[in-house]
Amino acid sequence: YSLSCIQCVEATDAPCSGTADVCAPSEDACISKYALTSIGGIQISKLFVRGCGTRSQCSISGSLSIPLSRMVASTTCCYTDRCMPSRPILPPAPTNLNGVVCKTCQGLQDYPCESDEYINCVGNETKCISQFGTTSGAKTALRGCSSPDLCKNPHEEGSFGGLKFSMKITCTDGTATLHYSLYLLSATTIWLFKVMN
Repeated sequence: YSLSCIQCVEATDAPCSGTADVCAPSEDACISKYALTSIGGIQISKLFVRGCGTRSQCSISGSLSIPLSRMVASTTCCYTDRCMPSRPILPPAPTNLNGVVCKTCQGLQDYPCESDEYINCVGNETKCISQFGTTSGAKTALRGCSSPDLCKNPHEEGSFGGLKFSMKITCTDGTATLHYSLYLLSATTIWLFKVMN
């Protein structure tokens, strides 16, 4: 038995509709994914995708940042033929610096990019992510800050909403900046001084 799921892609924030395709034997979930991309705080694209996937791709919600650009995404799933997952709800856009710093770069390639540039992470983007691969033939690579949820699947390959993709992701714990570390040290010292007096 193979699951059948609606396949569609639309540049909208509303659920798209399309025809049902039979999923691969390894795919056991019908997924809806909504992603919003912004540059300099201005929304530049919305994308709603439905298709086949695995349960490991379900209930993911988070954001990824590189300088001047941020992508916020969420997924929902259901598990019967031609079912309609609930509408994904995006998490609030993070704004407050969290003290984590990651290397950052981007390129049109299917192997990891390298750079000596860094980005200050915000909110719950506590992981440093390196993502590279292809989507319908277009090669992309980037490094930046990420929510832990977006690090759950280190290798994804298949066809999602008619888009063929192969993506590899590695995540590491971010490094606290020297400034942030000194701030914490100073705050702790002041607190200890007050306690002792």
